[in-house]
Amino acid sequence: MPLDDSLRDAVNDVRMQAEELFPEHGNLTYVIGKIVLPTHLLADGHDHQTNTPFDFEGMLKLAIYRRVTGMSQEAISDQLESWPYLQQRFGLDGAPSQETISYTKRHRFEDLDTRHFLRAVADEFAELTEEHDSTYSPDQPPDSDPSPEEVAASGEPIHHYVDRHAKHVITGAQNEVWPVLDTGRADNTKHADRRVWEHQTAMSLSKRAGTHSVFRTFNKFRRDALHHDTHLYAVQMLGLPDDHDYDLSEYPGARLPTPDWRDVASSVTNQFNAAVDRQMANIAPTALFTEPVVAALDTTHDPFNVSPWKDEEDIEPEDDRIAVGRDTGRTKVPKDDYPEMVNGGEDSHTYQYEYATLTVVGRNAPIVLAVEPVRHDSTWEGEEGETVSWAEVVDRLLTQARKHVDIQLVMADRAFDGHAVGHVIDQYHGVNYLIPKKKNATVGGENVADKLGDVKEDMTLRSRVERDASLYLTSDTPYVDVADDPTVGEDGYSHDASFLYVPAEDEDWAVDEDNEYAVFVTNADDVSPMEAIGLSDEYSKRWDIEIEYKMVKPLLPSIRSTDYRMRFFTFAYSLLLYNLWRMVDHSLKTLVSEVYDEYGRGPHEERLDPLLTLADLHMTVVALMLLPDGVDPPF
Repeated sequence: MPLDDSLRDAVNDVRMQAEELFPEHGNLTYVIGKIVLPTHLLADGHDHQTNTPFDFEGMLKLAIYRRVTGMSQEAISDQLESWPYLQQRFGLDGAPSQETISYTKRHRFEDLDTRHFLRAVADEFAELTEEHDSTYSPDQPPDSDPSPEEVAASGEPIHHYVDRHAKHVITGAQNEVWPVLDTGRADNTKHADRRVWEHQTAMSLSKRAGTHSVFRTFNKFRRDALHHDTHLYAVQMLGLPDDHDYDLSEYPGARLPTPDWRDVASSVTNQFNAAVDRQMANIAPTALFTEPVVAALDTTHDPFNVSPWKDEEDIEPEDDRIAVGRDTGRTKVPKDDYPEMVNGGEDSHTYQYEYATLTVVGRNAPIVLAVEPVRHDSTWEGEEGETVSWAEVVDRLLTQARKHVDIQLVMADRAFDGHAVGHVIDQYHGVNYLIPKKKNATVGGENVADKLGDVKEDMTLRSRVERDASLYLTSDTPYVDVADDPTVGEDGYSHDASFLYVPAEDEDWAVDEDNEYAVFVTNADDVSPMEAIGLSDEYSKRWDIEIEYKMVKPLLPSIRSTDYRMRFFTFAYSLLLYNLWRMVDHSLKTLVSEVYDEYGRGPHEERLDPLLTLADLHMTVVALMLLPDGVDPPF
């Protein structure tokens, strides 16, 4: 049935309105909400004696939207419930139920002219939507950028807004990380790299130990499942350096020989850095992130519960024995194939892999920018052991991190205290540092604890600063070639530093017996006694590191492999998952701060608390991997 002239003119008028509105915003629901419909020409078939109906024009706009998108009545109702600003946009006082939408179609739109008009207008909108490249996607929000007024008018709580956006932000974050992790396998391999990283994520998010059980659990939800041996082979390939020489044994089903640990570390950190670079590209430009940043250096451990020593019944007569303990005469025999990257812990019966990280702290999102393995000579290695100096570890961390951000200050754990570390930070990278001195450290030949006398005895003096202390390097300074290094001055001069004698906020920093005072060393210029207090307060913000490790360790799956490619990559990937959480939370904060006027921080306030918990991240990522496409996560 053709439309009469008045309705045909009305359809043309609606199209003209839409043509003007699409360039302004480009969103289908926005344009539909703004148009004016000729309700005086259309018949409303509702029986007004039964109940108060939804606005007729609003239901007309809803019908146009549903016809253009092809959504079901139930899906439309759910969307209006989930995205309350759509109710405001279409002029509705609430979210019509599926039954109400069905009733409206059958009774309120029973007039044939009304139905034909809706069909004609919907066809015009479908054409304009395609022309303006504003196609609708059912797994995306109806509008990613609603106005603050619309959201405020909807009365939607912040946590609902966060829940709805989390899935889409996490999906985008995953797409930033996974593409840069390249195993180097053939393009026609049966299981693409993305499937491998889904399994790696499942290992981290599962609280079950060992890869086999995780694979069995995860594969219940998958067709053509990935075998754990394939996963192991893929990670081994990722850990191979680019210039590694292949041989015939290096194919699936064969055991891949592990390259030197340094080559493995370089291969993994190169891809870790590429992923971090993409993560920072999303965070750094936002108003909630400011440079230059304050960074913190620290170390953490991954326990390895296997002794390096042979049992007595396994010792052969020709085995070489190694003396253990001091002046005890005890000897033991080391195992032949014990992993070289396992270090001894403070307890004589603890063994662990060790890693150093550099993390953004302070007001910014605490993103891990760099990671390095820590290699120490252990007793069981005898003369074949190797130790990498803290100065080299710091140099590598800063080289990685400064590719991503401008660093203003580095605060390190007291394990990094030493002239070589200070020289690397100051001369190689031109960055300020703040490091607590060790309890047995000396300054100018005097123990630091003995230099606290005038501070502790003067009740009016809270802190003291010893400025312009020249630091000199000796010929045996680790990592620095004192004789030929152009950054080393005459007589081994490195740079000037200041020693800060301040009250200890934490007894772990203290150097005196009463646990009252700490001594810090810094290369910052002209630090006053009051500024020294401020710097020590700044150091207390390193608590981010402790929280970071508490978050990362549950993401570190328990694996049996001693192949260092698997061990180091698994830790690095856990850091990327931690970054994913921080990145998603930061993105959600940015979205919420733009929509809700009451959300934000003042110029002197600390970082905002997380909007998305780590548990929420676990639930959402699992849902994204396991549930069918289009199914929302179970928030």
